[in-house]
Amino acid sequence: MSTIKSYTEVFMSATITQYLTNNTLVGDFLRQVSESVWRADFWLPSGLTWQDLQSTDNLQFPEFSDVWIYPLLFSLVFLFFQYNFLEPLVLAPLAKAVGISNFRPPPPPPNSSMAIIFHRYGRKVPEAVLVEASRESKLSVRQAERWIRACYKATRVNKHDLFLSAGVNVISHTIFFIGGWLIMYFKPWVWNITLCWQNYPYHNVDADVWWYYMTVLTFFWASTISDIGQPRRISEGKLKIIVHHVLTVILMTFSWVCNFTRIGTLVLLVHECADIPLLLAKMCIYAKKQTASNIFFVVFLVLWLATRCVMYPFWVMRSVFFEATTYMFMPSAYIFFFLLTAVLVLNLMWTLLIFRTLIRLLQKKGPLKEEKSSTESEDEVEETKKEE
Repeated sequence: MSTIKSYTEVFMSATITQYLTNNTLVGDFLRQVSESVWRADFWLPSGLTWQDLQSTDNLQFPEFSDVWIYPLLFSLVFLFFQYNFLEPLVLAPLAKAVGISNFRPPPPPPNSSMAIIFHRYGRKVPEAVLVEASRESKLSVRQAERWIRACYKATRVNKHDLFLSAGVNVISHTIFFIGGWLIMYFKPWVWNITLCWQNYPYHNVDADVWWYYMTVLTFFWASTISDIGQPRRISEGKLKIIVHHVLTVILMTFSWVCNFTRIGTLVLLVHECADIPLLLAKMCIYAKKQTASNIFFVVFLVLWLATRCVMYPFWVMRSVFFEATTYMFMPSAYIFFFLLTAVLVLNLMWTLLIFRTLIRLLQKKGPLKEEKSSTESEDEVEETKKEE
């Protein structure tokens, strides 16, 4: 009987495994790649192989294919529900009730050549490109400029869009926060973080933890797909948000593959609650409820400092760097340490921006303005200010 040698043979389906074992050029190449990438001595503690991490009736290990199959499928369902039920039937009526209009100027006459240019450059079209486009579309340069401006005004994000987007995120993060604590309250490693490392990697993945991971990954996949699929040019601010979502997916996927799910759930818990009052503050800004926005901002500031500036570095990170290595270590742990450190650096950068906002608020130089956002870009915020 042949022994299991590669990660692919452990976690992939029987059909793919059979294909990789065929004595074909492609099959041999894929086998070599698999064995090189998924070397047990890199990913696992010394002395263990991927065969040791096969699930049994009493011990369920993470399945690598789960983080690529289920979240992507669920994200399509999530987007369908968001755009066909949640936004039009719940959040749009709420926006109307608080006085947020969805008025949009009429779009310009259809013009395929100009549409291509607008999709590529947005409203900032280089002069040479604009001249060439005007020739192809049989418009004067001034008419082409007017067409670009009209298209931009008709398609740009307005406060109504941002209100709906923030509302979707408020609902999602609230569900994750409440559901996460209902699940994690009864997990022993929440109250004794050392259990995240003891007896590693023989940690069972409970069904509720499986759903917790899959639903959070579903949200970030759906957000990334939605941002990329929007029919307007991706701005620099929006690109930052997409990168943030992708990094989150990478970190969660990595922790799943290496069965760092226990510490992964704690990272999720720490990073969920502060987003809720921040998003509510934004919704109040769009609805011109400045007092309520300031209150939510204060709540957000307290939660942010308590969770991301205290609990994350001094509870989670301390355990990762000073306790984890006592119970286990392998070269792949350096990747995990790097990803967690990158999250800490981002938190500190956003903290500086938050305090800049707080100083401006205390000096009364203007109304509260959102500085940090994981759901929208700075360009979109600027656009809403121009409408006021």
